[in-house]
Amino acid sequence: MRLFGTSGIRMKNLNPEIAYKVGFAISQRAKEVVIGRDTRTTGNLIKSALITGLLNGGVTVTDIGIVPTPTLGFSSRNYDLGIMITASHNPPEYNGIKLFNRDGTAYRPEQEKYIEEIIFNKNFKRVDWNSVGEVWDDDTSIRKYREYILKHVNINKEFNVVVDCANSSGSVVSPYLFTDIGAHVISLNAHIDGRFIGRMPEPNERNLNHTMRMIKGLNEKNGKYIGIAHDGDADRMIAIDEKGRLADFDKILAVFSRYIVEKSGKKTIVTTVDASMSIDEYLGDFNVKVIRTKVGDVAVSEALCKYDAIFGGEPSGTWIHRDVHLTPDGILSGLRILEMMEYYNKRLHALIEEVPSYVNLREKIKCNEDKKSSVMKYVIENGEKIYNVVPETIDGARFNLEDGWVLIRPSGTEPYIRIRVEGRNKNIAKDLLERGLKLIKKAL
Repeated sequence: MRLFGTSGIRMKNLNPEIAYKVGFAISQRAKEVVIGRDTRTTGNLIKSALITGLLNGGVTVTDIGIVPTPTLGFSSRNYDLGIMITASHNPPEYNGIKLFNRDGTAYRPEQEKYIEEIIFNKNFKRVDWNSVGEVWDDDTSIRKYREYILKHVNINKEFNVVVDCANSSGSVVSPYLFTDIGAHVISLNAHIDGRFIGRMPEPNERNLNHTMRMIKGLNEKNGKYIGIAHDGDADRMIAIDEKGRLADFDKILAVFSRYIVEKSGKKTIVTTVDASMSIDEYLGDFNVKVIRTKVGDVAVSEALCKYDAIFGGEPSGTWIHRDVHLTPDGILSGLRILEMMEYYNKRLHALIEEVPSYVNLREKIKCNEDKKSSVMKYVIENGEKIYNVVPETIDGARFNLEDGWVLIRPSGTEPYIRIRVEGRNKNIAKDLLERGLKLIKKAL
């Protein structure tokens, strides 16, 4: 049994008893921690349970209240570790716990496993009454984070931005930072409400439909607004261009990667195995090395340090700017989109349209947790015959072909095997997908 998934602990109706045990387990290896949360209605419940476990083990807790994940990650540098209570993009009935190291990186799987072993082995040591921990409130973390980020962005042009915060923790930082750099800001869904009454926190086309229509309407008058939308904890950034269109995740990742290469001279970019081949082709003129990792910000941050790269990102909009800090930061990403637009002196839609377009298809097939390992073993062993190429097995199995690629991997959070294909045209993509689905079904 595992508590931690791809991105910490996330559960529907998360039991506070689990939070208490996590806090108590953390107390066996830390003495000073910082804790923050998003706006979910169960946030205080989970926080209270966590703090009870921490105090029971003698930990001093600094509570910084409702903050985005990047603010919590930034604040962790002064503590043994940071704890963020959030379920990110999941619906309001979910909540979760994500742990951060002093350097702002999320806990690695082996660190999470250590916490799990303490919990499952009930290896707790309660301190005496005179050594119980204390709780301190700190209301300066947001100000310190804002000041720090402002030192690392350089924007001189005035921009018009609609900032959609999903009624969550981005609301207390994002609109203010965009105003700080001189942008004209329209805040949307920026009042705190853990029910997410403005829109659900997953920043996809369905949930952002109203925001997209609003931007399109604004631009019928002057044509200068773009949108920056966040998920529930603002570690992700999704952009909406001047035409009111959701920016293609892979294309904007490719455009921004090129900007970083041109501006910094660094020739290494980190992304994940599920990223488009367009990033390689769009950066082809610059002799850039594209490093692909497992899905998840932990793997991206590790690769950034290993290869001395300054930028890495996932197609989901989870980007890490190592020259600033190692926590995924959707607010900083949004600000740097404006930097990029100023650098090229082009509108966002024009930049995105420069990237080649390919056909992407996705499917998922139900698969119980206990079968995932055997299914993937079959896929890796037999996929070579299907696609006539040896798969990369960094995360699942990725088959790279001349006119496209296929990725088959088990979900880290749900009982599914996921398949994503990309082809230079619709027929190629459909063929790759059909062959992949047959392969998975045989494995099952």
